[in-house]
Amino acid sequence: MKCIINGDEFNFEDALTLSDLLDSLELDKDRIIVEWNDTLIKSEQFNDITVRESDRLELLEFVGGG
Repeated sequence: MKCIINGDEFNFEDALTLSDLLDSLELDKDRIIVEWNDTLIKSEQFNDITVRESDRLELLEFVGGG
């Protein structure tokens, strides 16, 4: 399965839930905002959304600073 994440093409063996995809990218789900096909997704929905062929994702990670 091919999808676009932050403008870059990624290939995965099978369709994944958003939660599984974030795990595979080693991203902290508590610090991520996900836009899936132009729709903002709440973290409570990460297990319910399946990323499929040609989906487009924008991932933004909160980073603290001081």
